[in-house]
Amino acid sequence: MMQNMQETTKPQVVQVALKVPFAPHLDYSLPDDLPPPPVGGRVLVPLGRNKQLVGVVVGLVAKSEFKNLKPISKILDAEPLLNAATLQLLQLAAKYYQVSFGEMIFTAIPAWFRKTDNRPIPIHYWWQTTASLEQAQTALKSAPKQLQVFEYLQLHGPLQSKTMSHISATAAQVCRQLQEKQLIDSSEVCFVETDQAVDPGFKLTEDQDHALKQIQTSKNQFKVHLLDGITGSGKTEIYIRLINQLLANEQQALVLVPEIGLTPQLFQEISQRINGQMAILHSGLSDGARARVWHHAAKGLVDVVVSTRSGIFTPFKKLGAVLVDEEHDLSYKQQQGIRYSARDLAVLRGKIEQIPVVLGSATPSFETLNHATNKRYQWLKLRSRTNHNPMPSLTLQNTQSKQLNQGLTQQTLSSIESHLADGHQVLVFLNRRGWSHKLICNECSWVAKCDDCDAYLTYHKHLDLLKCHHCERRYSLPEFCPSCGSQEVETMGAGTEKIAAGLTDQFTDTAVVRFDRDSVRTPAQWQKNLEIVRSGKPCVIVGTQMLSKGHDFPLLSLVVVVNVDNSFFSADFRATEYLAQLLVQVSGRAGRAKTKGDVIIQTQFPEHEFFQSLFKENYESFAQQQLTERAQMRFPPYTHMAIIRGQHRNERLLDQFLQQLVDGLEQNDDLSVLGPLPAPMQKRQKLFRMQLILNSNDRKSLHQTIHQLKAKNSTDNQHNIQWFVDIDPVSFD
Repeated sequence: MMQNMQETTKPQVVQVALKVPFAPHLDYSLPDDLPPPPVGGRVLVPLGRNKQLVGVVVGLVAKSEFKNLKPISKILDAEPLLNAATLQLLQLAAKYYQVSFGEMIFTAIPAWFRKTDNRPIPIHYWWQTTASLEQAQTALKSAPKQLQVFEYLQLHGPLQSKTMSHISATAAQVCRQLQEKQLIDSSEVCFVETDQAVDPGFKLTEDQDHALKQIQTSKNQFKVHLLDGITGSGKTEIYIRLINQLLANEQQALVLVPEIGLTPQLFQEISQRINGQMAILHSGLSDGARARVWHHAAKGLVDVVVSTRSGIFTPFKKLGAVLVDEEHDLSYKQQQGIRYSARDLAVLRGKIEQIPVVLGSATPSFETLNHATNKRYQWLKLRSRTNHNPMPSLTLQNTQSKQLNQGLTQQTLSSIESHLADGHQVLVFLNRRGWSHKLICNECSWVAKCDDCDAYLTYHKHLDLLKCHHCERRYSLPEFCPSCGSQEVETMGAGTEKIAAGLTDQFTDTAVVRFDRDSVRTPAQWQKNLEIVRSGKPCVIVGTQMLSKGHDFPLLSLVVVVNVDNSFFSADFRATEYLAQLLVQVSGRAGRAKTKGDVIIQTQFPEHEFFQSLFKENYESFAQQQLTERAQMRFPPYTHMAIIRGQHRNERLLDQFLQQLVDGLEQNDDLSVLGPLPAPMQKRQKLFRMQLILNSNDRKSLHQTIHQLKAKNSTDNQHNIQWFVDIDPVSFD
């Protein structure tokens, strides 16, 4: 743990955590002309001959076991950037994920605080209407563009001007003009005025009321609540009422969401219902904006932070609860750098700060369900929709031997036409971007693959080129097969681009809106597409996984799911869990308001036991069956798993290195090691990829083994093999 001197004695040694893998901290001397820096604050220190690095003080002591210490160069913070609770969270996380304390700290803090120049944090303004619509209409009779921004701001505010760029290219200037006319006002924080908080005026269902009361009984103490509610059961309403109670007790709330796209929606829902200050935190913000949210949360200037994964590290002055929405979502697990789970750290943070943690989902992860079954988490179930609508009716559409029109059967197209004719909206979901996922030769069966990755190339028609979705390398479309010279080269399969184009041709008078990473790259583009959907007009939404969770489209009555069969052939033991979660979540988008919902799943295997188990019973029963199988097979959550992944240009050297790791392992009956094995994607970005899969009955034993491996092989790596450890992996690739 961090060490501190008595206040009466000036310390001589400053323990500083740096972004280095070889030590939890380094010792530096404190110059006579500098006061002791605060623990948790930043300092500038020398490293090596000429480097000056930003570090975080984690201790102040009288002596060091090392001699000839270098002095710290500069104190950057007069007050701690990280409070004691946050430092404890980061220290325990570093130990668990097998990285240094400094690596964990510098994963957590916004990039702005890693800079050596220590510039002041820039100010970003939020805009909010202060006048009524009637007053604005009178004042802006001759300024229609200003009125348009005012109306949008009144409906969706508070907002920053850059999030209104799709309404007006000069939104910042228009907002200043509206402020001069005293129609709107600005604030450094998102402040929601008291008289703007909305009372929905409806009564909680019996399940909702019970769940809320159970969560409220655990205030100011650590307890994990699984809020297991079917889609449309009103989990968000419970979040909002819990937040209002926290604010009444002068406490703050952290709300985690899995995707950037969900952040504005939940932010807006909460902001319309509370009296307080709010902030958004995600990777799409500038470095300065993220730093300002941290500053405001630590000072108690914001009451609620709605954030994606990295927000779990945000320091708060008086945090009262952590809410994790869609807790099952894989986005909570970092897949680059330090591979931490924000959901698991939320539970750890709750324990450290002695506050309740709420994990919400319609399809809880099997790990969370196992904890709830074993009474480690309180299991709160919401089993009815707040609108009292039944769950959507399901049709399994057999695609074997069927003629497909741009990826859709004729029966599916007829159903889409019928729902549109009734004035409703339709969602077509498939988790594949582009026009076609393969380019093949009909003569010799050649398939276009990436030169740098073990992956097929996807054809993008609007670019008229082939693209690798793993390294982003682009290729021109060949006129002839490079293998046999035949001209019989054609695309195969359908992606979002192809299906959207086919639907546009089929339904010429209906808007077709695409949501994927090719068509939606910025929050403004996302918001623009959402406005089309929320206009209330019939439309077809074509989207990938970014649309499978959290979004509420009241007029959506039909969901079509395409291309789900690949999961049946996956080597990942979690594949069916993820598919079940995806199908239940996507299906739950239909019939959420007054409209009856229908779901069509196109599959070649309608009789597969997976469908029978999931849809003839329910997700909970399906999960319990799967958990029984996992217990028999000794898979998580009944065991503890880690993957050691390596990559190198030379496949033989990589295999030898990983084999040396295996040979260096001590005999342990509790530990099984599989590998070295090629990764599911054997090559990516010109590097060969292999892995070891470690599985153990005992978590402590597994972590000790990995710690010993890392210590033994940190310097013995003459070929510079890139390798890392993934604790509690959620994917084998």
